Amino acid sequence: MTEPVKRGIVCGVALAWVTAFGFGIVYNRQLFLRTSREIQRTQILIDKVTSESQHIVDDTRDIRDHTREAEFLQSLVNLLPQSKSFIRTQRAMEEEVETLRYNVGRRVKNDLHILVDTKANKLYVKKGLTLLWEADCSVGRGGILTDKVTGRRWEFVTPRGQFEIREKIENPIWTKPDWAFVEEKKPVPPPNDPSRNVAGELGAYVFNLGDGYLIHGTLNESVLGHSVSHGCVRLGAADLKRLYETVPRGAKVYIY
Repeated sequence: MTEPVKRGIVCGVALAWVTAFGFGIVYNRQLFLRTSREIQRTQILIDKVTSESQHIVDDTRDIRDHTREAEFLQSLVNLLPQSKSFIRTQRAMEEEVETLRYNVGRRVKNDLHILVDTKANKLYVKKGLTLLWEADCSVGRGGILTDKVTGRRWEFVTPRGQFEIREKIENPIWTKPDWAFVEEKKPVPPPNDPSRNVAGELGAYVFNLGDGYLIHGTLNESVLGHSVSHGCVRLGAADLKRLYETVPRGAKVYIY
């Protein structure tokens, strides 16, 4: 074999090897790129599955907590006595309210009357069961005042029960009772002493309910809605005037 032929064969083999090596590099590079993309997609799926798994764990924990709370509340219901003092269904309460409304309706008929809620410090004017209007008021603040000299005691509460308007008085003069002087730490004057007569203290109108209890005005309307009086029911000037013009003498007053 001649020298040129040998060199040709060697060059051909070398060229074939280089070509095969180049194809191998290209193929391996493409394989590496595909593998990298698959790894990235796999990592994205792993991250998504991990996030969903965490949500499932959180939801499971919430369900377990709510289940425990429901079981606890149910255990309380099972422990409580089955009586109206503790558990009442909504229907039973509605039936009771309707019964009360019926009984009250039979009692007041279609008469104009006044209701005073001492807990809410509210006065309502109603005709039968129909509410005409309402107003903030002030009732007795509670507490006891004792005269250290005589030992007499006064309790500043608004009495509960049924009353009626015995008198309607315009521009009344307040005759200060003994407790007013004791509260001011002043000597108690004789019954007919002029110092007892105070104008303007009760507002423009007064409704006499008997036993010293009145519905009257106030000099401080900012405290209406609070229990601050000595037992009488106080109203603002506008509401007092409206009451005077609306409700007649002899009308019933229910204080509760």
